[in-house]
Amino acid sequence: MGAQDAVDEFESGVLAVNAPLAAVHAAWEVAGDARMRARVRARLPSWPGVTSASARKRAAQEAEITAVLDEYAASALDLIRPADQERWLALVADRQRRSGEGVLVDELGRSAVGASSLREKLGGRPHRGPRRRGVACECGYAVDGVLPARLCDECEELLLRRWVAEERRLLRGMPAYAAEVVEVIAAVAQRQTKVFQSRGDDLDAEAFGKRKAGGRRLARLGRRYRAELDAADLRRWSSFIEPLSHASTTSMRSIVVKVHRRGLGAAALTELAVRADAESIAAFVEYTEKRARSRWRI
Repeated sequence: MGAQDAVDEFESGVLAVNAPLAAVHAAWEVAGDARMRARVRARLPSWPGVTSASARKRAAQEAEITAVLDEYAASALDLIRPADQERWLALVADRQRRSGEGVLVDELGRSAVGASSLREKLGGRPHRGPRRRGVACECGYAVDGVLPARLCDECEELLLRRWVAEERRLLRGMPAYAAEVVEVIAAVAQRQTKVFQSRGDDLDAEAFGKRKAGGRRLARLGRRYRAELDAADLRRWSSFIEPLSHASTTSMRSIVVKVHRRGLGAAALTELAVRADAESIAAFVEYTEKRARSRWRI
């Protein structure tokens, strides 16, 4: 029996003999479907980033599904025998290990029996890498969920996409706060781009300074919107900070450490660090090409 089949069979068995849980599960199928339909119509906050439109769309879908699964768990856990929940978590962990689908630790790890089938009904699909076997992980995190000293590129990019998507989802429910966060991020992105269009000895450090300044502006916004932040469930958003502090990319690791306490917008600033790396390389290539053309004319 495959790992997926084992989870599905166990869930079906529990739901078949636990009528109250089955009723809650059925209700969340309806409520979750309505949430997913509403998500398609809603506009998420937008800012400059590095994620493709298709990857951003998928990450947004995953963020909404995970939020539904968290809420399902809150209403279902009291109806589940502890032994059944423990067995289900073990099966999910085994499925993660055997399939290389490391996102399960995020999507299902905080939920409850029935979440796997609910996830599928809401549009969740197995992740497939180049070899069609889950996340193309080289650090082990996607396989066993154990945080390594340094994440591989694939896990690092996946976690950042999911952090940004969760941030957008949270801000969608706070439009005034979101508008000001978007303004800060757009301004930082513009200033960062101008840095790499200029000449200087250490453009990377200058760009880092722009992001730090943006972080301070986000902190001030966080204090102004403290009531909204206190009312929001930031557990999933916060869960990405520790693994991303193990990023192999120095710029990402540095900015996560600096800005994660600044509140919402920190994920967007971290994405700008990745954008800065690309802009830095492009600026260097342009500079060397100009030098080469100049020498050729001489």
